Amino acid sequence: MMVTSGVFCPGDDKAINEIEHFSACVLAGISYFCWQNGLNIHIGNMLSVRNPNLPTIALLSVAGNDDIEQDASKGVGRPDLAGLSLIEYQIMMLARAGIQQFLIEVENIDGSLIALSDRCRLRKLTVDFVQTGADILHHIDVDDRIWVQSGQLYVQLALIETLLKSSENFIATIDGRDENRAFERIDINTRWAGVSVVGYDAIAMLRDLPEDWSIMSSLLRQALLAKVPFRPLSQQHVQNGTLTVLTGAQDFSELNRQILRRRVANRAGYVEVYVFGPILSLIVPLIWQSPAAVTATKFASAVIALAAVALGFGNFATAACVAALLSIAANALRLAVTDDPDGSDNVQSLSVVTWALIILAMFSSVYVATSYNDNGLFAAFAVASLAYLADKMAITGWAKQVLHSPASFALLAIIGAATVGITAALQWLMVLQLSVLIMASMQRHAEGQESN
Repeated sequence: MMVTSGVFCPGDDKAINEIEHFSACVLAGISYFCWQNGLNIHIGNMLSVRNPNLPTIALLSVAGNDDIEQDASKGVGRPDLAGLSLIEYQIMMLARAGIQQFLIEVENIDGSLIALSDRCRLRKLTVDFVQTGADILHHIDVDDRIWVQSGQLYVQLALIETLLKSSENFIATIDGRDENRAFERIDINTRWAGVSVVGYDAIAMLRDLPEDWSIMSSLLRQALLAKVPFRPLSQQHVQNGTLTVLTGAQDFSELNRQILRRRVANRAGYVEVYVFGPILSLIVPLIWQSPAAVTATKFASAVIALAAVALGFGNFATAACVAALLSIAANALRLAVTDDPDGSDNVQSLSVVTWALIILAMFSSVYVATSYNDNGLFAAFAVASLAYLADKMAITGWAKQVLHSPASFALLAIIGAATVGITAALQWLMVLQLSVLIMASMQRHAEGQESN
């Protein structure tokens, strides 16, 4: 900084430091006064809300991937992993873990990267592209800690969350065995696991890095020179696919199968697992290849649920139950395709809109079926209330597979509506829910006595 007017002259560093210190004190006093009086103020870049114990920025890379077996004409926009490009999938996982700012090492900025940046902006994420070490310094502050993840690396969300909790900078490592040869070697016995957390000092060492040098490899070397401690990871992470370097189409295919199995297996409900599961395993890989189809799955469940409401008001109770079942199936498809963070503790993770429409369809069906009186509304209210209460209870085992399975209840409602009528069907569903709750409570009480 140089001041060329007033009483100060270029090079008068002592005077400059004094005036900067005085200005900082004045601005800090103004900010404190406003805070005490309930006012919000932002002055330049001085005020920032950040937890110094957690990484706030992630450095990723799409540079130097010419050896990957993919269609170069589609660049990083190719939906190789669960319907997304690898870099977008990496960003989504890190965003779930709490990181909101991303720096991406690139060789050239093409249309697919600009489109990626626009999509991330809609999710309130910041994406900037860097080509040199000096570029990175324009986007970070001295108290930032940076999550560094090498290109072509898949890290499961649970491992990301565990590593992000570390209050110390580290270089994640695995051992040097041959089956880990896809990971970059550090020494004869150690390989880099592709993940590090470093501070500003390590990044600052890259200020004069030549443009054609790899930022990731250079940053690893600088972190080693700075004696950033190693954090050894279990080989189990590599063996079970928690940590994987994707080197070709076969790796992407295997990882897609792993992701799909995990998404389907995590859902409660006999119908959801044993009926929907095998069907989704065939359909989802095809949908992942079409961005338009992926988008359609996000709205299909609510649209079909809306049709169920119309059928209910039209006095087509059985058809309304069928539409409700199809809506639940479409919701399971959405979860398998996009894995939206709806909250896995909700009843089968039905979206709020879908769940509300299905309940409305149930109420409309019994109301119209009973000639617009409230004879069946009590049963509909009881079924919906018991489903909500069961979702909040600590239920495990077979009881959870029944009570947390909207598809099972919809299937039973179809059978009941077609045979004894929708009102009686809901009454019997209420009896089933209460019976399962009572048996689950008795079983838990008996297990507690045995353990004592």
